[in-house]
Amino acid sequence: MTANEELKKLLDRLATQRDELIVKAHLARLEAQDEWAQLEKKLEQVREKAAEAAVITGDSSREVLAAARLVGEEIARGYERLRKTL
Repeated sequence: MTANEELKKLLDRLATQRDELIVKAHLARLEAQDEWAQLEKKLEQVREKAAEAAVITGDSSREVLAAARLVGEEIARGYERLRKTL
């Protein structure tokens, strides 16, 4: 194999690896956008529950707060997953 052939093979392999990484990065971006959209919906749910808890008293208030905490923890885990992928 000549030096030119070896160089062409190397460039072909690099181009293939580059193309694969471009596709993976694009898919990761789409997945991150999907997860972000889901987290935004959940955050809105927590805001709604917080507004409910502000006007409710007693056991009902504690139940609403507990539900909001669970969703809030789920959102925090989602943010952490996104942070790790970036």
